[in-house]
Amino acid sequence: MTMNTATRSPRTAARFACDSIGVCRGAGAVRCATVVSSMVLAILFAAGCGEGRRDDGPAPSRRVVVLGFDGVDPNLLEQWRDKLPNVSKFMDSGTFRRLQSTTPPASCTAWSSFTTGLNPGGHGIFDFILRDPKTYLPDRTGAVSHAAEYRFGLFPKTPETFTSTMSGQAFWTTADHAGKRSVVLRVPCIYPLEELQHGYEQGGLGLPDMRGSEGTFHYWSSDLSPRDAANPDLGGKVLSLANAKDVETVIEGPVNPLSPSHERLSIPLKLKAAGKDALTIETSGRTETVEMGRWSDWFRLGFKVTPLSTLHGMARFRVLEVEPNLRLYLSPINHDPADPAIALTEPPSYSKELQRAVGDFKTVGWNHETWGLNEERIDEEAFMQDIWNTFRETEAITMHELEDKKTELLVSVFVETDRTSHMMYRLMDPEHPRYDAALAAKYGDSIQKTYQRMDEIIGKVSAKLGPKDVLLILSDHGFHSWRRGFNVNSWLIEQGFMTLKGGAKSTERKFLQDVDWSKTKAYALGVGGIYINQQGREGKGIVKAGDESERVAKDIAARLRKVVDPKTGKPAVAEVYLAKETWKGARLADGQDLQIGMVPGYRVSSATPLGGAPEGLFEDNKKKWSGDHATSQTSATEGILLSNLKLGTQDEAATPSILDMAPTILTLLGVAVPPEYDGHALAFTAAPGGE
Repeated sequence: MTMNTATRSPRTAARFACDSIGVCRGAGAVRCATVVSSMVLAILFAAGCGEGRRDDGPAPSRRVVVLGFDGVDPNLLEQWRDKLPNVSKFMDSGTFRRLQSTTPPASCTAWSSFTTGLNPGGHGIFDFILRDPKTYLPDRTGAVSHAAEYRFGLFPKTPETFTSTMSGQAFWTTADHAGKRSVVLRVPCIYPLEELQHGYEQGGLGLPDMRGSEGTFHYWSSDLSPRDAANPDLGGKVLSLANAKDVETVIEGPVNPLSPSHERLSIPLKLKAAGKDALTIETSGRTETVEMGRWSDWFRLGFKVTPLSTLHGMARFRVLEVEPNLRLYLSPINHDPADPAIALTEPPSYSKELQRAVGDFKTVGWNHETWGLNEERIDEEAFMQDIWNTFRETEAITMHELEDKKTELLVSVFVETDRTSHMMYRLMDPEHPRYDAALAAKYGDSIQKTYQRMDEIIGKVSAKLGPKDVLLILSDHGFHSWRRGFNVNSWLIEQGFMTLKGGAKSTERKFLQDVDWSKTKAYALGVGGIYINQQGREGKGIVKAGDESERVAKDIAARLRKVVDPKTGKPAVAEVYLAKETWKGARLADGQDLQIGMVPGYRVSSATPLGGAPEGLFEDNKKKWSGDHATSQTSATEGILLSNLKLGTQDEAATPSILDMAPTILTLLGVAVPPEYDGHALAFTAAPGGE
């Protein structure tokens, strides 16, 4: 497998060391500079400690500003146009086009193509799941962690670092090499961040929480027994509480980097009822009384590794109930932007600069409470309050950087439109199994409201632009209701392509644990991907590479196209994409052999991505995660492109692609487009200001 393996240069690593050790502030850093010898400090200073804030230089004559809004659907945009005055203005006087997504139209796949200008066969991000063909086990695609190292078992030698499974170079790095200054905020799935000489980056989706996950919540309840709380199906970190006025429990945090058995660090948490509708919460030296129905302020949490080293995070509580049962929720634990243990930004000190400028903000990449709502630990009100809070944080950073930094390029991505669509689609689709008329009356316009907030932000950014500045607004994919799930591995068993041990027809276990590989020709992992059990590639492959493997793939594709949902009597699969006909590039061999594109209303089941094969081929989606896109037909799941520029006649009739964004932006910046790009630069008739 070919991938990017460099995390950061020695110069950038030294800058992080200066932030975390040299000034004795960083999360996980020694809080006593005397333990660092003057020789070490001198070496660090020579390697980069002496460089301060980057010189912004003179204001550019023209800026290119790119606003990304994840998951904005062109059909909904047109439907709600009369409620979106700023969007409507661009539709009338600038450009509005549907933007072709990638196959599959999954966020990490599409944003990686936006970033690198390459199709998935070039950058290697085919799915959220990266499977090991030798073990058949799935792992998270994107950032691969490398543990922190400690000197003498007391204080940090190097922080936790990451390597990327993505190939290719970000277009803003190409612009950086050409001397262009940039600010890049929360672009999904590009963590770890590439080093820039003339720019600043803030990490987005892919940046882990302090537990090393995409966002693990805590949930405490006195109406759960310890045995029930230990049930992994309950989701998050679930703990049982004694039903008492005064309760002592723990918050379970990051893995102890010094523990051979990977035990987690924890800190005490004290709870005391403050009447019937509030709790007094005490942890990490802070006490606050939190009322039901609101999110607490940020609690800073310190997880001590050694007497000289503490990892710093922050999280918010929500009191769900005090009487008769005590129920409490804690958001995922974010790395503290003022004192981080890992590089949240490039340069690493930039997170502290942002925190000083705009206050605290979330740092975990998956920065919304979707898991808590999907597991029904919090309600819709809590979820939407968090959406609006996070919207404000991202807007504040974007506007600050737009006004403060003198750069030729600013890219900022908002994901609230996507997260709300995932969770609230059921409330504007009466045919969805989880449609609730009472909830719909209160929250059925939640997605529309996120589009209206998008429109407000577009208006605020537009007002700050000069007459020659270029504004591009885009989304990576559209959206569909997800009413029914398709159990792909169960179908492969029914069709004779997969065999379970003992001839079983289904299994409740995940990770393909019960598969008889000696009799299995294909298996499914991820959001719609199917892999041939190929000799020489898979650990126990039985299908010969070449013609035989291609015949099996085409046979599966032909049968999938005929799949009908017995409940509706209608087809469920719109298209099946074969790898060699869909992608190209050096990473083609790392991808799935087939990708399913389903009819709107369908997605692969919840069990399929992790290799499950439950009973039955179809199931109603009874989760609150009710909207999706990742397994949908590409041509039916387009994103959007808006601009204050008008497209030239050569591109006027064509449907632009997300692959065209990188070459278009570089061309607007006056930077040569790399020859390996798969898209082309869109031609505009004129730039603002007549240039």
